[in-house]
Amino acid sequence: MYLALARKYRPQSFAAMAGQEHVVRTLANALKTGQLAHAFLFTGPRGVGKTTSARLVAKALNCEKGPTAEPCGVCPPCVEIAEGRAVDVVEIDAASNNGVDNVRDIVEAVKYRPARDRFKVFVVDEVHMLSTGAFNALLKTLEEPPPHVKFVLATTDVHKVPETIVSRCQRFDFRRLTQQQIVDQLRKVAEAEGMALSDGALALVARGAEGGMRDALSLLDRVRAACGDRPGDAEVAEAVGVVDAAAVARIAAGMIRRDGAAVLAEIAALHERGLEMRRVAEEVVRHLRDVTVARLVPSAPLDLPDAEKREVLAQAEAPAAQLCRLFDVAQRTVADVKTAEQPRHALEIGLLKGALLAPGAEVGELIARLEEMAGGAGGTVPPGGGGPVARASVPARPAAPAPAAGPARKATPTSTATATATPTPTATPTSTPTSTPTATPTPTPTPTPTAAEGGADTWRALVEKAEAASPTLGHVLRQAVPLRIGEGEVAVQVPPGLPAQTAEKKRPEIEAVLQRHFGRPTRLLVTVGSAPPPEAAAPPSLAEVERREREVRSARVHDTARGHPQIREAARILGGDITKVEEL
Repeated sequence: MYLALARKYRPQSFAAMAGQEHVVRTLANALKTGQLAHAFLFTGPRGVGKTTSARLVAKALNCEKGPTAEPCGVCPPCVEIAEGRAVDVVEIDAASNNGVDNVRDIVEAVKYRPARDRFKVFVVDEVHMLSTGAFNALLKTLEEPPPHVKFVLATTDVHKVPETIVSRCQRFDFRRLTQQQIVDQLRKVAEAEGMALSDGALALVARGAEGGMRDALSLLDRVRAACGDRPGDAEVAEAVGVVDAAAVARIAAGMIRRDGAAVLAEIAALHERGLEMRRVAEEVVRHLRDVTVARLVPSAPLDLPDAEKREVLAQAEAPAAQLCRLFDVAQRTVADVKTAEQPRHALEIGLLKGALLAPGAEVGELIARLEEMAGGAGGTVPPGGGGPVARASVPARPAAPAPAAGPARKATPTSTATATATPTPTATPTSTPTSTPTATPTPTPTPTPTAAEGGADTWRALVEKAEAASPTLGHVLRQAVPLRIGEGEVAVQVPPGLPAQTAEKKRPEIEAVLQRHFGRPTRLLVTVGSAPPPEAAAPPSLAEVERREREVRSARVHDTARGHPQIREAARILGGDITKVEEL
């Protein structure tokens, strides 16, 4: 009778378990020292060894040479526990035995000593499926079981287990296995079964398992049934239903080389095999993510088999800017493919956008090349400068500040210039530009005089005191236009709506601030309106003054950035103009 590989190669000792060293180490130390808890909670994804570990704990406790961290595996208790027929090891499926009556049977059985073995072990699988009443019925027994009883609870959804249960157990969190760990284990199983699979085929099976060893062995069973003992990579990919990693790598390589024909050919081949285009797009994104990470952070670990890692490292030699742009394009393509009526067409066009993008380059690199050229390195146009679009950002080093109207500031914010190059159809590589892009000066508004007869300074001081007392008062007065500051009264005009309502509501608090400032009772006169009366020579509000100051400062920054000699030289070489300046 054929036995499934997942059952045939279930680990029979702690040393044979893969990927759960932290769990094995803790359990082995507890067994060696005799400090073993009375209840365990094993949690983690499916197929990573929770039930296997529960049986190993039972074997370690009841082995004739035990309790021991290395059960012999040949004595009657070890053999019967491994075969699932031990009388004193009770395995319960909580998914189908989740009622109060089922738990009461456990509570009743706990009272009796083991029939033969040293401990009576209760293994409750998928314990999160128990009902609330069943959990409550188990609480007391789980907290203080008899000395001859051990509980092992296993679950894939620990957040569904009540905290009262979790607190009574020693919890172990099982991890997903890495692809390399799964590949190594599959290689051992394949050699034992006489199967010949390449590293690429094993990697395909490992990827389809998604971190679960049981799933990996089940997929290996499927491959054996579909393709025999010596399958090729394409046959394994078809049997497992995953995208061939080599095909994904070829798509990414085509995008990096800007070879649209190669990208289309690979997508067509995958479509003919019946693969889902959404899955193909997701695999391309995953691969480009690994390539980008390998380029930007070479020391970062990659969960990939050795064969795939070599391909990723080879593609990581591409420029970082290009890889980041390709990843962005591929990520957007996944969303387009999910909603498209023709997923294949959406995938093809989305990836072609990335493949046909001009090679990206940071403006910092362009400036460095320009400086080399200025130092006598020659006048060759930097590679990649003649593509359809070249965009990047670099902090501009401001030149001498241009004269501008309005109040001057001591510090000028740093700016970022974005250069967009558009090729001219009639241009030749050796042509000399007839004109140099010049910076278009931005009109700088002249601020209205802030006040007459020194009233502006007084009003600003009043607003600052009000803002210190209450941010709400400061906000209202910043929007107010001071009409008159006289003996015993201050007249202001506020915009209609919420500012006017707030001014009336906060009038006592504002007059208290005025009294503290002038040292005598001062009345507040409030006029509601959007514009001051023509006969009043009133200054603008502080909010308006600050807005004009920001405009003047921003205009100065933009002029400085546009007039920067290196930025202008970059625009000239790229054959474009400065379209946008961003302040940092």
